[in-house]
This record gives sequence, structure tokens and C-alpha cells, in this order.
Amino acid sequence: MGLAVSAFAVEKPELDQRLQTITEKFTAMQQNPDTRVPANYLAAAKGIVLIDRTGGAFIIGGHSGYGVALTRDKAGNWSAPSFVSTVGASLGLQIGGTRDFFVVLAMTPGAAETLKQSSIDFGAQASATGGTESTGAETSTKATPQVVIYSQNKGYYAGASLKGGSVKEDADANSVYYSRNVSAADIFSGQVTTSPAGDVLIKEIERYSH
Repeated sequence: MGLAVSAFAVEKPELDQRLQTITEKFTAMQQNPDTRVPANYLAAAKGIVLIDRTGGAFIIGGHSGYGVALTRDKAGNWSAPSFVSTVGASLGLQIGGTRDFFVVLAMTPGAAETLKQSSIDFGAQASATGGTESTGAETSTKATPQVVIYSQNKGYYAGASLKGGSVKEDADANSVYYSRNVSAADIFSGQVTTSPAGDVLIKEIERYSH
């Protein structure tokens, strides 16, 4: 069925390439005024998930993809990236199985905590996502929802939600990339050193947070 290739067979150079591709897509998205994530949202986010489904294999009801998740520490610094997979992912009825690149922002500490789980489920937090701001416009964070989703194809998704279990920690990829068994929680707590490719991604996120 071509559900997905096990990340266990993936080697570090390929994972570096994934990070590079994600970085390039994020940069392209931010350079487009119709789809960019507002700087004040990026600056306020406690966690971020970047999902690339443009190259995923088609499966029943959707298709696979990959991505990375990062969280901020108490000093506001981004962690090293933790790899995630999106086999059969459904990101709300509006998004469905379309090929796209997504930026998911966890705007509260509670939402960011969900990124440590092996199966990411924002639940009611994501169902509350919504707003009236124009895509790309600088907005006040006073009424910011707990989770905000942006798409490279369509920009801001009001009311979009991450279905339970649609995004999972890619433990095999993390083990390969960091050369030891390491969980997302370990990565977010600073137990691994950010790679050069991870540093580039973080610099791009910070660049567009101002």
C-alpha cells in the first residue's frame, strides 16, 4: 500500500535533507505576504511544528509526510528539532489530504507540552483555533488561540484542527539523527546538541519573528 518507509531505514544525510527542505519551504512561505505567519505570532509561540506533505506517498484517506517539532525553553531559546511523521494525517476538514506545507504554532505552555507526547493531540485546544485577522498581518496576541495553523497554499486556517494521533513522534528518525535513543521530551529539555541543519532552521524561525 505504500503507507510509508520506516524512518529506521533512513540515514542521517537524508534527515539533514528533510531539515533543509523544511527550512526552504518555511522561508518561501514567509516571503509570501499572502501566506506568511505574522512575526508576533512566531515570537509568542511556545512550540512549533513544521509539516511537509508535498512529497508524501498517497494512502487511503490521505497521504504521508514528515516534519519537525521544536519548543522554547524558559529563556525563550528554541530546542533542537524532534522529527515527526504524519502518516494518514488529517488536519481538519478544510485541509483534508491535500499536498501542502503547514506551520502549527503552540501558543501556550499547555499546548507546547503536547509536543512531548508520542502521539500529538491538541484536542480542544485546536478546536478553539480561529480568528478574524488577515493572513500575514501583525496582530495582537491578547486573544490568541492556543493553537494556530498556517498553510503554504492558503495561509491562515480559521477553525482548522489537528485530529488526534494524526502527528506522531518519529522515534526511529530521532535515534538515527542523534545517534542514540532519545525521546522528544529529551530533545526539548536540551539533552542533545542542535545540528548545523537544525541551527539554520532555528535562525530562519528567529529571523521571521521580528
